[in-house]
Amino acid sequence: YDQIARGNPVGLFGMVNVLEGTSIALATHAAGSIRERLALPETAFTYLSSHGSLDIEHMHTYRRLMNRLEDPQDQAAVVHASKVVYRLYIDMFRGLPRNTETEHAAA
Repeated sequence: YDQIARGNPVGLFGMVNVLEGTSIALATHAAGSIRERLALPETAFTYLSSHGSLDIEHMHTYRRLMNRLEDPQDQAAVVHASKVVYRLYIDMFRGLPRNTETEHAAA
């Protein structure tokens, strides 16, 4: 919302790039790993578990749209937002407990 309100609204597509792109590559695998490590039911991850394969077509549409961007400022806004959201996404996964932390907490 901040990017849209105070930056370049086209930067929103940077977030779309990260969310759609990573779900293709990681969604199903990440859902299973997180669910197992945190001992959560499968129903806690239905979005991630089913969404990865659906995003392939979304990324084809996204790629066609981004190939039409001609303004260097719009292009830079998308790249910048992608980098920021990737960093936030990575930090979210870094914040998850690791095996040793989970085992130590259980003990």
